[in-house]
Amino acid sequence: MAPRRLLLILLLAAGLPGIAAAHHSFAVHYDGGRTVSVSGVVEEFRFRNPHGMITLRATAADGTATVWRVETNSPNVLKRRGWSEDSISAGDEVTIEGFPAQDGSNAMRVYRVEFADGRELIGQRPAAGIER
Repeated sequence: MAPRRLLLILLLAAGLPGIAAAHHSFAVHYDGGRTVSVSGVVEEFRFRNPHGMITLRATAADGTATVWRVETNSPNVLKRRGWSEDSISAGDEVTIEGFPAQDGSNAMRVYRVEFADGRELIGQRPAAGIER
């Protein structure tokens, strides 16, 4: 094998672990030490890898609308917890409790989704002693 080709193969192989490690941890984006709760109407639910996503429109008492981006676990994890791609639909009125974004934006990682009829979906449970 030519030295250049061998060098190229070795460089590519050395870079693969870095690509695999590029997925950021929960703690980089979300505050696992507390939860927030937001009520509103679901605009969209995407049940896709690597994480699902709920877009929620919350309306304050003064009529101001705020859009929240709510990240879920992967569809594989959600399926084991009883979710499906039909679990949440646009137009559903829900209250979502989750771990707020570290940067203060209107984003969170889902803990639970509660529907108007009392049904509940669990995403990622908080550790014991978490401020709620």
